[in-house]
Amino acid sequence: MIKFERLLFNVLFGSVIPILFFMIFWWSSLLFTEDNGIIMITSLSGLCLGIVISLLIKFTRKPDIYRLSGPVLILIYLFYNAGIFGMFMGMPVFNLIPGMIAGFYWTKRLIHSNETTDLKNKIHRTSSFTAIVIGFVCLFSAAIALISESTPGDLKRMLHLPFNISQLLLIVVIITGGLFLIIIQYFLTKVIMQRTFGVVRNIDDRWPI
Repeated sequence: MIKFERLLFNVLFGSVIPILFFMIFWWSSLLFTEDNGIIMITSLSGLCLGIVISLLIKFTRKPDIYRLSGPVLILIYLFYNAGIFGMFMGMPVFNLIPGMIAGFYWTKRLIHSNETTDLKNKIHRTSSFTAIVIGFVCLFSAAIALISESTPGDLKRMLHLPFNISQLLLIVVIITGGLFLIIIQYFLTKVIMQRTFGVVRNIDDRWPI
Protein backbone atom coordinates (compact mmCIF):
# COMPACT_ATOMS: atom_id res chain seq x y z
CA MET A 1 0.00 0.00 0.00
CA ILE A 2 2.82 2.39 0.89
CA LYS A 3 4.52 1.67 -2.45
CA PHE A 4 1.25 2.39 -4.27
CA GLU A 5 0.81 5.70 -2.44
CA ARG A 6 4.33 6.84 -3.23
CA LEU A 7 3.89 5.80 -6.86
CA LEU A 8 0.60 7.71 -7.07
CA PHE A 9 2.01 10.89 -5.56
CA ASN A 10 5.25 10.69 -7.54
CA VAL A 11 3.28 10.33 -10.77
CA LEU A 12 0.98 13.23 -9.88
CA PHE A 13 3.78 15.56 -8.84
CA GLY A 14 6.17 14.39 -11.55
CA SER A 15 3.59 14.89 -14.31
CA VAL A 16 3.11 18.61 -13.67
CA ILE A 17 6.16 19.83 -15.62
CA PRO A 18 5.64 17.49 -18.63
CA ILE A 19 1.96 18.45 -18.90
CA LEU A 20 2.78 22.14 -18.48
CA PHE A 21 5.48 22.06 -21.18
CA PHE A 22 3.19 20.08 -23.49
CA MET A 23 0.50 22.74 -23.16
CA ILE A 24 2.93 25.67 -23.52
CA PHE A 25 4.52 24.23 -26.67
CA TRP A 26 1.11 23.33 -28.08
CA TRP A 27 -0.43 26.77 -27.53
CA SER A 28 2.73 28.54 -28.69
CA SER A 29 2.80 26.57 -31.95
CA LEU A 30 -0.74 27.73 -32.73
CA LEU A 31 0.60 31.28 -33.00
CA PHE A 32 2.88 30.34 -35.90
CA THR A 33 1.25 27.53 -37.84
CA GLU A 34 -1.99 25.70 -38.54
CA ASP A 35 -0.27 22.54 -39.74
CA ASN A 36 -1.47 19.72 -37.46
CA GLY A 37 1.68 17.70 -38.03
CA ILE A 38 3.95 20.54 -36.91
CA ILE A 39 1.69 21.27 -33.94
CA MET A 40 1.82 17.62 -32.88
CA ILE A 41 5.61 17.42 -33.20
CA THR A 42 6.03 20.66 -31.27
CA SER A 43 3.67 19.51 -28.52
CA LEU A 44 5.41 16.15 -28.16
CA SER A 45 8.78 17.93 -28.05
CA GLY A 46 7.52 19.99 -25.13
CA LEU A 47 6.26 16.85 -23.42
CA CYS A 48 9.63 15.11 -23.84
CA LEU A 49 11.51 18.16 -22.58
CA GLY A 50 9.21 18.29 -19.55
CA ILE A 51 9.80 14.61 -18.81
CA VAL A 52 13.59 15.13 -18.98
CA ILE A 53 13.42 18.12 -16.62
CA SER A 54 11.13 16.25 -14.23
CA LEU A 55 13.48 13.25 -14.16
CA LEU A 56 16.51 15.49 -13.60
CA ILE A 57 14.80 17.09 -10.62
CA LYS A 58 13.79 13.67 -9.31
CA PHE A 59 17.25 12.10 -9.49
CA THR A 60 19.44 15.11 -8.70
CA ARG A 61 17.50 16.95 -6.01
CA LYS A 62 15.58 13.86 -4.82
CA PRO A 63 12.68 15.82 -3.29
CA ASP A 64 10.65 14.13 -0.57
CA ILE A 65 7.00 14.11 -1.69
CA TYR A 66 5.91 14.55 1.93
CA ARG A 67 8.10 17.60 2.51
CA LEU A 68 7.15 19.81 -0.43
CA SER A 69 6.51 23.42 0.58
CA GLY A 70 2.99 24.75 1.04
CA PRO A 71 3.13 27.22 -1.89
CA VAL A 72 4.35 24.47 -4.24
CA LEU A 73 1.53 22.17 -3.16
CA ILE A 74 -1.04 24.94 -3.62
CA LEU A 75 0.25 25.69 -7.13
CA ILE A 76 0.13 22.00 -8.07
CA TYR A 77 -3.40 21.72 -6.68
CA LEU A 78 -4.56 24.78 -8.64
CA PHE A 79 -2.82 23.45 -11.76
CA TYR A 80 -4.74 20.19 -11.69
CA ASN A 81 -8.00 21.97 -10.92
CA ALA A 82 -7.48 24.21 -13.94
CA GLY A 83 -6.56 21.23 -16.12
CA ILE A 84 -9.61 19.22 -15.09
CA PHE A 85 -11.84 22.26 -15.55
CA GLY A 86 -10.60 22.68 -19.11
CA MET A 87 -10.66 18.96 -19.90
CA PHE A 88 -14.32 18.63 -18.93
CA MET A 89 -15.33 21.90 -20.59
CA GLY A 90 -16.20 23.83 -17.48
CA MET A 91 -18.21 21.16 -15.67
CA PRO A 92 -17.07 21.76 -12.06
CA VAL A 93 -18.39 18.44 -10.72
CA PHE A 94 -15.17 16.73 -11.86
CA ASN A 95 -13.14 19.16 -9.74
CA LEU A 96 -14.20 17.15 -6.72
CA ILE A 97 -11.48 14.64 -7.68
CA PRO A 98 -8.43 16.81 -6.80
CA GLY A 99 -10.02 17.62 -3.44
CA MET A 100 -10.36 13.96 -2.56
CA ILE A 101 -6.77 13.24 -3.57
CA ALA A 102 -5.59 16.28 -1.61
CA GLY A 103 -7.32 15.00 1.52
CA PHE A 104 -5.66 11.62 1.13
CA TYR A 105 -2.23 13.15 0.48
CA TRP A 106 -2.40 15.60 3.37
CA THR A 107 -3.38 12.84 5.78
CA LYS A 108 -0.39 10.76 4.67
CA ARG A 109 1.84 13.81 4.98
CA LEU A 110 0.69 14.47 8.55
CA ILE A 111 1.23 10.85 9.54
CA HIS A 112 4.61 10.73 7.79
CA SER A 113 5.66 13.89 9.64
CA ASN A 114 4.17 12.58 12.89
CA GLU A 115 1.93 15.66 13.16
CA THR A 116 -1.12 13.89 14.56
CA THR A 117 -2.07 16.39 17.25
CA ASP A 118 -5.11 18.65 16.93
CA LEU A 119 -6.43 16.51 14.09
CA LYS A 120 -9.90 18.00 14.15
CA ASN A 121 -8.59 21.47 13.36
CA LYS A 122 -6.19 20.23 10.66
CA ILE A 123 -8.90 18.24 8.93
CA HIS A 124 -11.23 21.23 9.07
CA ARG A 125 -8.61 23.54 7.53
CA THR A 126 -7.79 21.14 4.71
CA SER A 127 -11.47 20.48 3.95
CA SER A 128 -12.20 24.22 4.01
CA PHE A 129 -9.35 24.88 1.58
CA THR A 130 -10.61 22.35 -0.97
CA ALA A 131 -14.16 23.71 -0.56
CA ILE A 132 -12.97 27.29 -1.15
CA VAL A 133 -11.08 26.28 -4.29
CA ILE A 134 -14.07 24.50 -5.81
CA GLY A 135 -16.13 27.53 -4.84
CA PHE A 136 -13.95 29.69 -7.09
CA VAL A 137 -14.15 27.03 -9.79
CA CYS A 138 -17.95 27.20 -9.57
CA LEU A 139 -17.87 31.00 -9.80
CA PHE A 140 -15.74 30.84 -12.94
CA SER A 141 -17.99 28.17 -14.42
CA ALA A 142 -21.08 30.25 -13.56
CA ALA A 143 -19.61 33.31 -15.26
CA ILE A 144 -19.01 31.34 -18.46
CA ALA A 145 -22.50 29.81 -18.33
CA LEU A 146 -24.19 33.19 -17.85
CA ILE A 147 -22.16 34.91 -20.56
CA SER A 148 -22.93 32.22 -23.14
CA GLU A 149 -26.34 32.65 -24.76
CA SER A 150 -26.46 28.98 -25.70
CA THR A 151 -26.32 27.67 -22.10
CA PRO A 152 -30.11 27.35 -21.53
CA GLY A 153 -30.55 25.46 -24.80
CA ASP A 154 -27.54 23.26 -24.14
CA LEU A 155 -28.89 22.30 -20.71
CA LYS A 156 -32.33 21.58 -22.13
CA ARG A 157 -30.89 19.21 -24.73
CA MET A 158 -28.43 17.59 -22.33
CA LEU A 159 -31.07 16.91 -19.67
CA HIS A 160 -33.87 16.20 -22.20
CA LEU A 161 -36.14 18.73 -20.51
CA PRO A 162 -39.65 19.27 -21.93
CA PHE A 163 -39.53 23.02 -21.14
CA ASN A 164 -37.31 26.00 -21.82
CA ILE A 165 -34.89 27.21 -19.16
CA SER A 166 -35.32 30.87 -18.27
CA GLN A 167 -32.45 33.07 -17.14
CA LEU A 168 -33.87 33.14 -13.60
CA LEU A 169 -34.09 29.35 -13.45
CA LEU A 170 -30.54 29.12 -14.80
CA ILE A 171 -29.27 31.39 -12.02
CA VAL A 172 -31.12 29.33 -9.39
CA VAL A 173 -29.64 26.09 -10.77
CA ILE A 174 -26.14 27.58 -10.83
CA ILE A 175 -26.34 28.87 -7.24
CA THR A 176 -27.91 25.68 -5.91
CA GLY A 177 -25.49 23.43 -7.77
CA GLY A 178 -22.50 25.51 -6.72
CA LEU A 179 -23.42 25.46 -3.04
CA PHE A 180 -24.06 21.72 -3.27
CA LEU A 181 -20.63 21.08 -4.76
CA ILE A 182 -18.93 23.23 -2.11
CA ILE A 183 -20.63 21.30 0.70
CA ILE A 184 -19.94 17.93 -0.97
CA GLN A 185 -16.27 18.84 -1.46
CA TYR A 186 -15.87 19.79 2.20
CA PHE A 187 -17.38 16.57 3.50
CA LEU A 188 -15.69 14.33 0.91
CA THR A 189 -12.29 15.69 1.92
CA LYS A 190 -13.16 15.40 5.60
CA VAL A 191 -14.43 11.83 5.38
CA ILE A 192 -11.43 10.70 3.33
CA MET A 193 -9.06 12.18 5.90
CA GLN A 194 -10.98 10.60 8.77
CA ARG A 195 -11.05 7.19 7.12
CA THR A 196 -7.37 7.37 6.18
CA PHE A 197 -6.34 8.27 9.71
CA GLY A 198 -8.52 5.45 11.01
CA VAL A 199 -7.16 2.82 8.63
CA VAL A 200 -3.54 3.75 9.24
CA ARG A 201 -3.89 3.85 13.00
CA ASN A 202 -6.49 1.09 13.14
CA ILE A 203 -8.39 2.98 15.83
CA ASP A 204 -11.09 4.46 13.67
CA ASP A 205 -13.59 5.25 16.40
CA ARG A 206 -11.13 6.94 18.70
CA TRP A 207 -10.09 9.87 16.54
CA PRO A 208 -11.58 13.11 17.94
CA ILE A 209 -13.12 14.18 14.62
